[in-house]
Amino acid sequence: MAVAAGLLAGTVATSAIGWASPAGATINKPNTIGCAGHADIPEKNGKTVTIDATQSKAHVPRSAAGPVTYSGSVTTVTHDHHGYVAVVLGPFNIKFYTWGVSQNSSNKLSDSGTRKYPSEMKNVPPGEYRVKGGHFSPQGSCTGEMTLIVDGSPLSNPAGIVALVGTIVFALLFLLSLFGKPVLGLFGGLLLGLFLVVDLMLWKVTYPTTVLLFALPIVGLVLGVALGLWGPIGGSAP
Repeated sequence: MAVAAGLLAGTVATSAIGWASPAGATINKPNTIGCAGHADIPEKNGKTVTIDATQSKAHVPRSAAGPVTYSGSVTTVTHDHHGYVAVVLGPFNIKFYTWGVSQNSSNKLSDSGTRKYPSEMKNVPPGEYRVKGGHFSPQGSCTGEMTLIVDGSPLSNPAGIVALVGTIVFALLFLLSLFGKPVLGLFGGLLLGLFLVVDLMLWKVTYPTTVLLFALPIVGLVLGVALGLWGPIGGSAP
C-alpha cells in the first residue's frame, strides 16, 4: 500500500511516494500513530536534497537527476486510512493530492522505495509555498505542514514574468490616482496589492498568508481612493 511518504514527498512527486507519514514537514501534536518519514532527492549537480519529518522548511529543485528515495512509518497499525496534501493560499486549502481508503490487510507499519521525480515540477514557478496534509484512520491520525521553497529565478517561468509586468502596470495605474482619479486608484491599488502578494511568493520572501492575501489589496484600494480624492497633482474628477 502506497500513500504519502510525507508532505514534501507528496508535493514534489504529486503521487504516493511513501507510506503513512508527513515527511519533510513539522508533524503537529498529537501524533497519535507515530508518523515519521524521510526522502532523498538527487540533484543534477551531484548533491542530494535530504528531507526529514523534523524539518519545517525545505528547498526542492525543479528537476532531479534520478528517482526520489523515500521511507515512511507509523508506530500503530492503521486500517481504512485516507489522507491529502494541499497548498495553502491564505485561508484556502487547495488539495492537489489525496489517497483513498486503504484497508492495509497486511498490517504494514512501514514502507520504502523509489519514485520517479515528476517532470511537471519544471513548470512549477519558483517561489515559497506553504503545504499541509494529513493521514487519518479510525486508529488515529497525524497532520503536518511545511514551507516549501522551489529553487530557481522567478523570471525563468512565465508566471514570474506576468507577475512582474502586472505589478508595473498596476503600479502606474495606482499612481494615476495622484491626478485626481479615485476610480483608477481603486482598481490600480486593489490589483497592485494582489500582484504584490504573488511577487512576495515568487521572489521567496514569504508565502501568501491570510493577512497578506487580504490586507495588501485592501490597503492598496484604500490608498488609491484616498489619493484620488485628494488629487494633489490634478483635479478631483474621477
